[in-house]
Amino acid sequence: MSQIDRLFDILVEHEGKFNRSFSFIPSENILSPLARLAFLSDGFSRYFFDEKQMSGRWSFEGGSIIGRIQREILVPLFRRVGRAEHVNLHPVSGLTGMTLALAAFGGAPGSRVISIPVANGGHPDTRYVSEKLGYRVLDMPFTDWAHVDLDALRRMVRRKRPSLVYFDHATVLFPLDIEVLIRTIREAARAPVHIHVDTSHLNGLVWGGQLPNPLDCGADSYGGSTHKTFPGPHKAVLFTNDEVVADRLAQTAVNMISHHHIASVVALAITLVEFVECGGERYAARIRRNAKAFAKALEERGFDVQGKAWGFTDDHQVWMATPAALDTFQAASRLFQAGLVVNPYSPLPSLGGPGLRLGVNEPTRLGLGAEDLETLADRFADLLLAGRPVSEVAHSVAEQRRLHRPEFCFQDEVFEAKLVELSAVFEDCRRLIHPAKARAD
Repeated sequence: MSQIDRLFDILVEHEGKFNRSFSFIPSENILSPLARLAFLSDGFSRYFFDEKQMSGRWSFEGGSIIGRIQREILVPLFRRVGRAEHVNLHPVSGLTGMTLALAAFGGAPGSRVISIPVANGGHPDTRYVSEKLGYRVLDMPFTDWAHVDLDALRRMVRRKRPSLVYFDHATVLFPLDIEVLIRTIREAARAPVHIHVDTSHLNGLVWGGQLPNPLDCGADSYGGSTHKTFPGPHKAVLFTNDEVVADRLAQTAVNMISHHHIASVVALAITLVEFVECGGERYAARIRRNAKAFAKALEERGFDVQGKAWGFTDDHQVWMATPAALDTFQAASRLFQAGLVVNPYSPLPSLGGPGLRLGVNEPTRLGLGAEDLETLADRFADLLLAGRPVSEVAHSVAEQRRLHRPEFCFQDEVFEAKLVELSAVFEDCRRLIHPAKARAD
């Protein structure tokens, strides 16, 4: 067997597996069929630096046409949905977005940065990146695993005089009251402090009107990755209403990030148009309803679901302890074999150790509602509590998955029409999509 045959065998195996599975990983989502077409375009191979806008002439003119999608469609739409005057599309991932924000707003080496501790759900890389940039990192104080200690935060800001407060709540059931926290920081600050809210996990809920926009709450900037509750490609976006902040971000981005991947920009534009025109607000609202329903269903079946005292969850995530007789990572592997893809995570803040961090964002994108998730809760119980054979559970999951496809996006008529347009224009795509027709021509 040639290497290319082996390669495609593996690719087909992956595709087949996920056509029979549901992913409950909260940091992943599924692109619509239409958005995937962006990666078939010749634009995938081109640079777009928008040099003409900056210097009056092109150095890489190959991206001059496809780049209009960013300038004419994506940025104006993001200004409206993100409720921001300035949009920065340079980050190619959530982590590069974090690095860019930290570098732009953290100040000189030795400056103090306040962020959320990993034990309370902060991103595990914030401290690492901050310290690489020369900052001193202070842990935001909490009263318990879910709530910030406002008095202690006030004292910290007043005494330590941070240059940046970076809200990086990635492992979260109950989003922080950003408005109250920002007001507390502003009142306590004796020197200018930049406040940035990393909304990587929550962007779909913010843009869908389910959670407040951080700029409306007083943040200087916000943003993050575009492939979690927002069902776009692996990329990130940052927002601000302050021109000085936007300029600082842009200058930092130009020197830290080269090309920002125009095919991903196009896929992001398609996804945002679909979000606006195909029920993004309904999708966001259903995510929160589904999360609560799924958490309750798991709890009713005997799982130790976290956050019960406060209603289990207020976003897309659901956490549960692994049944006592099972290792968390072995349980996750067993679930994967059955077509239930989960995120074993440590530490879950409520447990202080490993557990399962689940998300209903992708199942919701596939059109599932509360009843569907109750059925899948049965499958979790069959596998982890009742010890039912993996093969039997896998069959049931595959049968249910067969009934679902991406929703809240353009459907067959639009996809087929755009597929024809691409296949008629791009010869490479034409050979990919219609090989027999291309040979006949």
